[in-house]
Amino acid sequence: MHHPISELKAGPHTGFFVTGTDTDVGKTFVAAKIAQQFAAQGLKISPRKPIASGCIVQADGSLLSEDALQLQQGAQSRESLEVICPYQFEPALSPQSALEMANVVVTIKDLFAACQTPDQNFALVEGAGGFLSPLCTDGQNRDLATALNLPVILIVADKLGCLNHALLSIEAIESAGLKLHAIVVNQVNPDSFGFAKDLEKWTETPIYSCEFDS
Repeated sequence: MHHPISELKAGPHTGFFVTGTDTDVGKTFVAAKIAQQFAAQGLKISPRKPIASGCIVQADGSLLSEDALQLQQGAQSRESLEVICPYQFEPALSPQSALEMANVVVTIKDLFAACQTPDQNFALVEGAGGFLSPLCTDGQNRDLATALNLPVILIVADKLGCLNHALLSIEAIESAGLKLHAIVVNQVNPDSFGFAKDLEKWTETPIYSCEFDS
């Protein structure tokens, strides 16, 4: 049985790395809900989306990551968007491809530094795309998660094919030596619930549900 996402607790941890089975699984939407929930529990959240592509060009020519803004608002964070998401790119490509187009080098070491938070703050770090998706010049989401050594929250979109995607992601996370803290099944549309109902048969990780428009 899946638990409601409202029951997800931070526990004794100092942060989480949030990843998804793919792009467009509602990772930022769910991460912002988690940030809001943890903030309501009294934690001071430092959200991090260290690199983002597909950013909006604003009137003054600067770039805006809507994901970073959503995380900032969910966490009720006073940290600037430049701190939350220091590496922003306009092309709607993987961050690694956007870096190549811009002829810019950003390494896992750079992203690791960008994910550091003030003492006593709870880090909520969101990657880009799936766990093995290219993230920067020299690595994948997996490499940043491993460097940070944070427990992982995996977001699964409840749609046809999600069991295979979820199980492959679980295997990759565990093979990287990371702790999978929770799985959140995201109901991506009003009729989508049901495809992930058997996931609990294949993992002992606690599973939570995030209902559509909840």
